[in-house]
Amino acid sequence: MMSTAVKVAVFTTQTEALIASEYLRANGIVATVMGDDAGGAFSGLVLSKGFKIYVPPSDESLALELLESPPLPEESPDNK
Repeated sequence: MMSTAVKVAVFTTQTEALIASEYLRANGIVATVMGDDAGGAFSGLVLSKGFKIYVPPSDESLALELLESPPLPEESPDNK
């Protein structure tokens, strides 16, 4: 993990945390996910009180803003 980082979110599942971290990365923010599910052996159980996302302190406010208002799913031609 980064030497100095701030926690900006906690998710119940690793999948949710990974999706959110990729969203942050797509917006130019270095994001690290930390959590423990025993290497996937207990993927239904979280052994560390959730999966946390950490970012550099300089990106904290932008990361929080992005996570509070995620983009709406794009409408596909089939949904019209």
